[in-house]
Amino acid sequence: MDIETITSIATPLGLSVRGGFVCSIEDKVPSLFNGEAARSLVLFGNAGSSIWPTFSISPEMQDGLDNPLDRWSQRIGDELAKQLGGMAYYPFGGPPYQPFISWAQRAESLRPSQLGMLLHPEYGLWHAYRFAVALPDVLFDTQSNKLPLRHACDTCEEKPCYSACPVDAFLNNHYDVDRCVSHLDANPQAVCNHDGCLARMSCPEAMEHRYVQPHAAFHISQFLKARLKSLNDKPNDK
Repeated sequence: MDIETITSIATPLGLSVRGGFVCSIEDKVPSLFNGEAARSLVLFGNAGSSIWPTFSISPEMQDGLDNPLDRWSQRIGDELAKQLGGMAYYPFGGPPYQPFISWAQRAESLRPSQLGMLLHPEYGLWHAYRFAVALPDVLFDTQSNKLPLRHACDTCEEKPCYSACPVDAFLNNHYDVDRCVSHLDANPQAVCNHDGCLARMSCPEAMEHRYVQPHAAFHISQFLKARLKSLNDKPNDK
């Protein structure tokens, strides 16, 4: 199995091969199903709204149950891992959680943005990782294939991402989650709920890769639903 074959399998699903690396002990990649050490890790995800046409018509999206994207990712990831002879790992389902941020930064040229999200030199803030597949063979070492690290935040003087939020949820390199959630919950007709996070939308980088409106609205609705559920599930201290 080579990277071109893996890409040809992933692409019809709307998935992009988001880089990978030859595993070292420091990467903390779990062992394979037979206890053998993983030798390569390949990350899969979306660039822009590449997954939306496939995911939006999936059984998981249509059944009305919770966490449709995570369930779709797990089904697709498990199937792909089986086909490749490896093990799939996910950025959800913890604790404990797999170190996806460090894996992503090993695989691609990424640095945190002013909003905290990882900024990609080509896709800006419009990308995500859905799962990783660990393989028993040395597949490739993408370190030599990384794009040059160009961090747009360093040269962005106006910082529109800070001023775009209607409730100033992003200030002093801190994301006030409660303030954001309160605004979304109290204002169902707000632009944020319909078009996506205004702070994220205001970033001038890679505007051509912005999520399409239904995709952006889906993420906001899922985020709000999960946060409100978490608050409601907290034990009563009385």
